[in-house]
Amino acid sequence: MRKTLFTLILLILSLATKAQENKLISELNKQKGADNQVSFIMKLPILSLEDNSTIISLKKKLKSDLNDIYSCVNSFVNSKELKLNEKEIRELKKRTKNIASEFYKSNNYTLLKTSGGIAPVYGVGIDTIANKKVAVVHLGGDCSIDEIDLKWDEITSVFNSKMEALLNE
Repeated sequence: MRKTLFTLILLILSLATKAQENKLISELNKQKGADNQVSFIMKLPILSLEDNSTIISLKKKLKSDLNDIYSCVNSFVNSKELKLNEKEIRELKKRTKNIASEFYKSNNYTLLKTSGGIAPVYGVGIDTIANKKVAVVHLGGDCSIDEIDLKWDEITSVFNSKMEALLNE
């Protein structure tokens, strides 16, 4: 009886540990080089996103599925050149939050970081937050900060805030 109980507890603990595992980390090991790893995460499509009328219109306007981090971030950063209105910009932020939620639900724990200075970091690292391994996508940067850098920081903050809230629940 004791052996059965011990085996059952061990099995439950191993399943709980497995559930906390970040599926991205094993996939990243298959990607060669920092560019491929960053691109893999940034362009990982989320197919379960729901579309409202604004998103459907945006998809047509931008000629994009808006179903990955990159497409939302890039559209947001270039919103001025793309002549996006405030409603469309708000919708891109909401879409970015939804992508973060879907990443979390599928155990693809991810944070986005930009760095500046003389030696900016570019690539993917791993951190532990709330006992979960998190892929940290370092997006580089440079010494100067302009309007585009501020927009990058704003939209990556939207993604990170949602992901961090979910990780810490």
